[in-house]
Amino acid sequence: MSSSEQHLSQAALIWRQFRRRPLAVAAGSVIVALVTLSIWAPFLAHDRPLYYRGVNRTEYREVIRTLRELAGRLPVTATATTASGPAQSAANRQTWTLIELQCDLIRPSLPAGWQSWLDEWLRDLRSAQTSPDGATQLRELQRTLRQELGGNDVTLVPRRRWPVIASLSWADVFFMAWNVALLTAWAWWPAINRAFPPPRRRLRRFALFLCWIGIPAMCAAAWWWCVPARIDRTNYKAGVLAGDTAAATVLYETVTWPPIPYGIDENVLSNTSLKPAFWKEEPDRRPPQLGMWDKPHWLGTDELGRDVLCRMIWGGRVSLAVGIVAVSIYVTIGIVVGALAGYFRGVCDLIISRLIEVVICFPAFFLILTIVAFIGPGLFNIMVVIGLTGWTSIARLVRGEFLRLVDQEFVLAGRALGYTPLRLIFRHILPNAMAPVLVSATFGVAGAILTESSLSFLGLGIKPPMSSWGNMLHSGRDAIFRAPWMILFPGLAIFVTITCYNLVGEALRDAADPRLRGSR
Repeated sequence: MSSSEQHLSQAALIWRQFRRRPLAVAAGSVIVALVTLSIWAPFLAHDRPLYYRGVNRTEYREVIRTLRELAGRLPVTATATTASGPAQSAANRQTWTLIELQCDLIRPSLPAGWQSWLDEWLRDLRSAQTSPDGATQLRELQRTLRQELGGNDVTLVPRRRWPVIASLSWADVFFMAWNVALLTAWAWWPAINRAFPPPRRRLRRFALFLCWIGIPAMCAAAWWWCVPARIDRTNYKAGVLAGDTAAATVLYETVTWPPIPYGIDENVLSNTSLKPAFWKEEPDRRPPQLGMWDKPHWLGTDELGRDVLCRMIWGGRVSLAVGIVAVSIYVTIGIVVGALAGYFRGVCDLIISRLIEVVICFPAFFLILTIVAFIGPGLFNIMVVIGLTGWTSIARLVRGEFLRLVDQEFVLAGRALGYTPLRLIFRHILPNAMAPVLVSATFGVAGAILTESSLSFLGLGIKPPMSSWGNMLHSGRDAIFRAPWMILFPGLAIFVTITCYNLVGEALRDAADPRLRGSR
């Protein structure tokens, strides 16, 4: 070891050795790019506009219909009103929350005069609950709403809208913020190291945790709290494809579409099995009413007319998520089980070792097939099953490392100082035993992706309309000669991903071996 490396930690030494392997760095960059594409899939491939200014009549009609139904659910009470309104039960408060939410959705789209009319209608609706003839008044208010605002003669005000952003969930926001932190780590990580030198190690760890987890979690919580989740049934393309503006569901003044303006389950039967745009010149088989929509299918379409590139981008979310989450589950189980066996030894080690041997006796893939056949296919089920059946290799690695480290001087010193077993295991021994675990976990992600692809190929994985690379192979296996692009591109994505993970795992294995550090 050189003099410049003597002051570095084990993690810093592994990272320095890893960066000296260009092929592994390139493979890691490909993995980061695939993860980034899958996280930002809503902005890359979607059948909703990124932005538009115009009138959404579908949303307006849905709101009016919902308001009429909610007004019919309101109970009629005989209690007097207070400063905060009538005495309300939990169901009544929830109904009023939904009514106010619907009114907030359409109020900016109404002219000023109709906004005042809607506010007055809300006041009449609230006072009708405490009226002696409340049921009759509620029915009359429903009829008045349909007559005044339910027709097509209401002139709506054009608004700026961001449909793709409105469709995001709190999980999408969390991972997008986390991805931004990952891509900008080159800027803020050295700044944190300079701001908090080694004597202030705890503050440095807190700052790193805040950047990696804290800020994304706060963004997700703020989104969950401020942006209510709702189902958007608007057919945004009908505003582009409709020849008659009076029949259009959306009227645009300006509109910006994603780079791939197709939905994951958007099937156009007239566009079935179209060749990729770069493959060969394809005659236009679209009906006349779709002539205004001339966006190409870069990787072709499948047997239902769905865009292959769109489904690959969204399928990457499932395939990569299965690998990462399943490995996180079985790494956690393996660390706990292996640490207990290696630290306490004796009877504990004997029982855990026999349990590991029993689980290893069953072929992993056939065990997964059996469990999935009983509990049913599904994304969550697949992740849990892979996680619960793959922990044995991690447990054996951790057990071996603990048996090697448990009699070292720093562990004996900790026992002499009265440290508890929990502190010795997770604060002193485990950090020194994590290098082989991380290497095995990297290989495990590739194995989990391959397992999910195999299950989906056999029809026991992700079910439509969800997409994964495996079930894309399953849907295209009958068209291997008629439409080979349906299995070529998903298979290539699986091959590239698994190869990159294996290259990163081999590089981490070599970087963690002190005997190989002087050879590079």
